[in-house]
Amino acid sequence: MKATIIDDQSHIRENLKLLLKEFAPEVEVIAEADGVKSGLECLKKYKPELVFLDIEMADGTGFDLLNLVKDRSFRVIFVTGHEGYAIRAFRVAAIDYLLKPVDPDDLVEAVAKAKNQKPIEDFQVEEAMNAQKEEKVRQLVLSDADSVYRVQVEDILRCQSEDNYTRFFLSDGRKLLISKTLKEFAELLEKSGFFRCHQSHLINLAYFDHLDKRDGGTIFLKDGSTVPLATRKKDQLLQALREA
Repeated sequence: MKATIIDDQSHIRENLKLLLKEFAPEVEVIAEADGVKSGLECLKKYKPELVFLDIEMADGTGFDLLNLVKDRSFRVIFVTGHEGYAIRAFRVAAIDYLLKPVDPDDLVEAVAKAKNQKPIEDFQVEEAMNAQKEEKVRQLVLSDADSVYRVQVEDILRCQSEDNYTRFFLSDGRKLLISKTLKEFAELLEKSGFFRCHQSHLINLAYFDHLDKRDGGTIFLKDGSTVPLATRKKDQLLQALREA
Protein backbone atom coordinates (compact mmCIF):
# COMPACT_ATOMS: atom_id res chain seq x y z
CA MET A 1 0.00 0.00 0.00
CA LYS A 2 1.54 3.30 -1.12
CA ALA A 3 1.38 6.06 1.49
CA THR A 4 2.17 9.72 2.07
CA ILE A 5 2.96 11.41 5.38
CA ILE A 6 1.87 15.04 5.80
CA ASP A 7 3.13 16.65 9.01
CA ASP A 8 4.98 19.91 9.65
CA GLN A 9 7.45 18.29 12.06
CA SER A 10 10.25 16.38 10.36
CA HIS A 11 11.05 14.24 13.40
CA ILE A 12 7.43 13.06 13.53
CA ARG A 13 7.59 12.03 9.90
CA GLU A 14 10.87 10.17 10.46
CA ASN A 15 9.56 8.38 13.52
CA LEU A 16 6.39 7.32 11.72
CA LYS A 17 8.43 5.97 8.82
CA LEU A 18 10.50 3.90 11.23
CA LEU A 19 7.39 2.53 12.91
CA LEU A 20 5.85 1.61 9.58
CA LYS A 21 9.03 -0.10 8.42
CA GLU A 22 9.14 -2.22 11.56
CA PHE A 23 5.49 -2.90 12.30
CA ALA A 24 3.67 -2.41 8.98
CA PRO A 25 6.18 -3.20 6.20
CA GLU A 26 3.35 -3.60 3.70
CA VAL A 27 3.06 0.21 3.72
CA GLU A 28 5.48 1.96 1.37
CA VAL A 29 6.01 5.67 2.08
CA ILE A 30 6.41 7.22 -1.36
CA ALA A 31 6.32 10.91 -0.42
CA GLU A 32 6.23 13.44 2.42
CA ALA A 33 4.96 16.98 2.87
CA ASP A 34 5.10 19.56 5.65
CA GLY A 35 1.85 21.48 5.30
CA VAL A 36 -1.39 22.15 3.48
CA LYS A 37 0.10 23.67 0.34
CA SER A 38 2.90 21.15 -0.08
CA GLY A 39 0.54 18.36 0.93
CA LEU A 40 -1.93 19.23 -1.82
CA GLU A 41 0.82 19.22 -4.42
CA CYS A 42 2.10 15.92 -3.06
CA LEU A 43 -1.33 14.28 -3.28
CA LYS A 44 -1.82 15.45 -6.87
CA LYS A 45 1.62 14.24 -7.95
CA TYR A 46 1.93 10.90 -6.20
CA LYS A 47 -1.72 9.79 -5.81
CA PRO A 48 -1.21 7.67 -2.66
CA GLU A 49 -3.63 5.05 -1.43
CA LEU A 50 -3.16 6.02 2.22
CA VAL A 51 -2.37 9.37 3.86
CA PHE A 52 -1.09 9.88 7.40
CA LEU A 53 -2.27 13.40 8.11
CA ASP A 54 -1.47 15.84 10.88
CA ILE A 55 -4.19 18.27 11.95
CA GLU A 56 -2.55 21.45 13.21
CA MET A 57 0.18 22.61 10.80
CA ALA A 58 1.90 25.91 10.18
CA ASP A 59 -0.17 26.92 7.14
CA GLY A 60 -3.52 25.40 8.13
CA THR A 61 -5.14 22.16 9.24
CA GLY A 62 -5.51 18.71 7.82
CA PHE A 63 -9.21 19.45 7.40
CA ASP A 64 -8.32 22.49 5.27
CA LEU A 65 -6.27 20.21 3.05
CA LEU A 66 -9.07 17.68 2.63
CA ASN A 67 -11.47 20.47 1.70
CA LEU A 68 -9.15 21.40 -1.18
CA VAL A 69 -9.05 17.87 -2.62
CA LYS A 70 -11.58 17.46 -5.43
CA ASP A 71 -11.25 13.73 -6.07
CA ARG A 72 -10.39 11.91 -2.86
CA SER A 73 -9.47 8.35 -3.73
CA PHE A 74 -7.18 7.80 -0.74
CA ARG A 75 -7.79 6.67 2.83
CA VAL A 76 -6.93 8.97 5.75
CA ILE A 77 -5.40 8.19 9.13
CA PHE A 78 -5.05 11.27 11.31
CA VAL A 79 -1.90 11.47 13.43
CA THR A 80 -2.13 14.32 15.91
CA GLY A 81 -1.17 15.51 19.35
CA HIS A 82 -4.67 16.85 20.02
CA GLU A 83 -7.61 14.78 21.28
CA GLY A 84 -10.25 17.41 20.59
CA TYR A 85 -10.63 16.76 16.86
CA ALA A 86 -11.85 13.16 17.04
CA ILE A 87 -15.49 13.98 16.30
CA ARG A 88 -14.60 16.10 13.30
CA ALA A 89 -12.33 13.32 12.05
CA PHE A 90 -15.31 10.93 12.03
CA ARG A 91 -17.21 13.40 9.90
CA VAL A 92 -14.62 13.30 7.14
CA ALA A 93 -14.67 9.50 7.06
CA ALA A 94 -11.20 9.02 8.53
CA ILE A 95 -10.01 5.43 8.98
CA ASP A 96 -8.55 6.13 12.40
CA TYR A 97 -7.32 8.82 14.76
CA LEU A 98 -3.90 8.21 16.30
CA LEU A 99 -2.45 10.33 19.07
CA LYS A 100 1.23 11.26 19.23
CA PRO A 101 3.44 9.59 20.24
CA VAL A 102 2.03 6.82 18.09
CA ASP A 103 1.56 3.47 19.79
CA PRO A 104 2.78 0.64 17.49
CA ASP A 105 -0.25 -1.54 18.30
CA ASP A 106 -2.62 1.29 17.39
CA LEU A 107 -0.70 1.86 14.17
CA VAL A 108 -0.92 -1.80 13.17
CA GLU A 109 -4.66 -1.79 13.85
CA ALA A 110 -5.18 1.39 11.82
CA VAL A 111 -3.24 0.03 8.85
CA ALA A 112 -5.29 -3.18 8.98
CA LYS A 113 -8.48 -1.11 8.82
CA ALA A 114 -7.11 0.81 5.84
CA LYS A 115 -6.27 -2.40 3.99
CA ASN A 116 -9.78 -3.75 4.50
CA GLN A 117 -11.67 -0.61 3.55
CA LYS A 118 -13.18 -0.25 0.11
CA PRO A 119 -12.12 2.68 -2.09
CA ILE A 120 -13.02 5.87 -0.30
CA GLU A 121 -15.25 7.18 -3.08
CA ASP A 122 -17.70 4.39 -2.26
CA PHE A 123 -18.50 6.24 0.97
CA GLN A 124 -19.64 9.44 -0.78
CA VAL A 125 -16.90 11.48 0.85
CA GLU A 126 -18.18 14.76 -0.50
CA GLU A 127 -21.38 14.29 1.51
CA ALA A 128 -19.42 13.23 4.58
CA MET A 129 -17.17 16.29 4.38
CA ASN A 130 -20.10 18.62 3.89
CA ALA A 131 -21.49 17.26 7.17
CA GLN A 132 -18.88 19.42 8.93
CA LYS A 133 -20.91 22.45 7.92
CA GLU A 134 -24.29 21.02 8.87
CA GLU A 135 -25.89 20.65 12.25
CA LYS A 136 -27.23 17.20 11.50
CA VAL A 137 -25.16 14.14 10.65
CA ARG A 138 -26.80 11.87 8.08
CA GLN A 139 -24.38 8.96 7.98
CA LEU A 140 -21.39 7.48 9.79
CA VAL A 141 -18.49 5.41 8.54
CA LEU A 142 -17.82 2.84 11.28
CA SER A 143 -14.97 0.34 11.53
CA ASP A 144 -14.75 -2.74 13.69
CA ALA A 145 -11.99 -5.35 13.84
CA ASP A 146 -13.04 -6.98 10.57
CA SER A 147 -15.07 -4.58 8.43
CA VAL A 148 -15.95 -1.02 7.53
CA TYR A 149 -19.62 0.00 7.41
CA ARG A 150 -21.48 3.00 6.06
CA VAL A 151 -24.45 3.45 8.38
CA GLN A 152 -27.34 5.83 7.86
CA VAL A 153 -28.10 7.66 11.10
CA GLU A 154 -31.82 7.01 10.68
CA ASP A 155 -31.09 3.26 10.88
CA ILE A 156 -29.47 3.47 14.33
CA LEU A 157 -31.87 2.45 17.08
CA ARG A 158 -29.57 3.05 20.00
CA CYS A 159 -25.98 2.90 21.23
CA GLN A 160 -24.67 1.34 24.40
CA SER A 161 -21.37 1.90 26.18
CA GLU A 162 -19.16 -1.15 26.74
CA ASP A 163 -16.05 0.19 28.49
CA ASN A 164 -14.08 2.09 25.82
CA TYR A 165 -16.25 0.62 23.05
CA THR A 166 -19.71 1.47 21.77
CA ARG A 167 -22.26 -1.14 20.70
CA PHE A 168 -24.53 0.04 17.85
CA PHE A 169 -27.99 -1.53 17.54
CA LEU A 170 -29.35 -1.12 14.01
CA SER A 171 -32.90 -1.33 12.73
CA ASP A 172 -32.10 -4.43 10.63
CA GLY A 173 -31.00 -6.34 13.72
CA ARG A 174 -27.25 -5.95 13.31
CA LYS A 175 -25.06 -5.12 16.29
CA LEU A 176 -21.70 -3.43 15.67
CA LEU A 177 -18.99 -3.04 18.31
CA ILE A 178 -16.90 0.06 17.57
CA SER A 179 -13.69 1.03 19.37
CA LYS A 180 -14.76 4.56 20.28
CA THR A 181 -16.44 5.84 23.43
CA LEU A 182 -20.14 6.59 23.75
CA LYS A 183 -19.26 10.17 24.71
CA GLU A 184 -17.75 10.79 21.28
CA PHE A 185 -20.82 9.48 19.46
CA ALA A 186 -23.20 11.35 21.75
CA GLU A 187 -21.49 14.63 20.89
CA LEU A 188 -21.63 13.77 17.21
CA LEU A 189 -25.29 12.72 17.11
CA GLU A 190 -26.98 15.01 19.64
CA LYS A 191 -28.23 17.37 16.90
CA SER A 192 -29.49 14.48 14.79
CA GLY A 193 -32.35 13.43 17.05
CA PHE A 194 -30.40 11.37 19.58
CA PHE A 195 -30.66 11.67 23.37
CA ARG A 196 -28.25 10.39 26.00
CA CYS A 197 -30.73 9.08 28.52
CA HIS A 198 -28.16 7.43 30.77
CA GLN A 199 -24.41 7.36 31.22
CA SER A 200 -24.28 4.11 29.24
CA HIS A 201 -27.11 4.64 26.73
CA LEU A 202 -27.85 6.85 23.73
CA ILE A 203 -31.20 6.50 21.94
CA ASN A 204 -32.64 7.63 18.62
CA LEU A 205 -35.79 9.52 19.60
CA ALA A 206 -37.41 8.49 16.32
CA TYR A 207 -37.74 5.00 17.82
CA PHE A 208 -39.05 6.12 21.23
CA ASP A 209 -42.30 4.34 22.13
CA HIS A 210 -43.09 5.12 25.74
CA LEU A 211 -41.65 5.80 29.18
CA ASP A 212 -42.48 3.71 32.20
CA LYS A 213 -41.97 6.10 35.11
CA ARG A 214 -41.84 3.37 37.77
CA ASP A 215 -38.59 2.26 39.40
CA GLY A 216 -36.68 5.34 38.33
CA GLY A 217 -37.75 5.24 34.71
CA THR A 218 -37.47 2.79 31.81
CA ILE A 219 -37.61 3.77 28.13
CA PHE A 220 -39.29 1.38 25.70
CA LEU A 221 -38.25 1.61 22.05
CA LYS A 222 -40.35 0.57 19.06
CA ASP A 223 -38.31 -2.61 18.52
CA GLY A 224 -39.27 -3.79 22.02
CA SER A 225 -35.90 -3.09 23.63
CA THR A 226 -35.63 -1.18 26.90
CA VAL A 227 -33.03 1.17 28.34
CA PRO A 228 -32.85 2.88 31.73
CA LEU A 229 -33.49 6.58 32.19
CA ALA A 230 -31.27 8.47 34.62
CA THR A 231 -33.45 10.30 37.14
CA ARG A 232 -31.81 13.64 36.43
CA LYS A 233 -32.54 13.19 32.71
CA LYS A 234 -36.33 12.97 32.94
CA ASP A 235 -37.10 16.63 32.31
CA GLN A 236 -34.50 16.79 29.53
CA LEU A 237 -36.09 13.79 27.84
CA LEU A 238 -39.55 15.33 27.92
CA GLN A 239 -38.19 18.53 26.44
CA ALA A 240 -36.29 16.62 23.74
CA LEU A 241 -39.44 14.70 22.79
CA ARG A 242 -41.38 17.95 22.41
CA GLU A 243 -38.71 19.33 20.10
CA ALA A 244 -38.10 16.16 18.11
